[in-house]
Amino acid sequence: MSIADELRTSRPFLSWGTLGSLLAWALGVVLLAAAVHIVVVFMVPRMTTSDGWWRIANATGQDGFTLLAPDGKGPAIAGLDPLFVHGACRLSLTEAPASLSFSGPNSFWSLALYLKRGTVLFSVNDRTAIEGQLDMLVVNPIQNTILKESAAAELEETIVVEAPQPDLIALVRFYAPTPRERQIAAEHLEQAECAPAPIQPAG
Repeated sequence: MSIADELRTSRPFLSWGTLGSLLAWALGVVLLAAAVHIVVVFMVPRMTTSDGWWRIANATGQDGFTLLAPDGKGPAIAGLDPLFVHGACRLSLTEAPASLSFSGPNSFWSLALYLKRGTVLFSVNDRTAIEGQLDMLVVNPIQNTILKESAAAELEETIVVEAPQPDLIALVRFYAPTPRERQIAAEHLEQAECAPAPIQPAG
């Protein structure tokens, strides 16, 4: 038998069927790895407790604003603008709404409500607040319904914000570029209110 006859009659090392099965298996492994990677990417932000929101939440309480200082004199939070005095308060709407109020110094200030994952729910500053003062009530949907039914007259000038989740952070910033202005801003922050505010259903 000639060499040409042997080549025609010999079986290939891998048949087309076997090669196709190997390629299908390899493609399945790649697709599975990609799916796992995508799931991990989307789950990490939901499961981590070391992001900016949690660092601030762990450094604050629900009874007044906590001074956040970049110079070691308070809970250290990276990335704070040194031209501002920052204060934070953690809000929990599980049991009752949260009341926020203060009279800011005669300079720019702003307050923002943050949901988990750092999403801003609502923000206000001295130019958009009533007479430059903050009077805010943060509620969940059920509390907001009760509040509307009670129609309390004393809330006519109160900013009412409905939150889709019970845990939030209120972050206030006072513009204070000089040591004296920082002292004044810190005093305003000490007098600021951030506390639960139970409401009574209409009788």
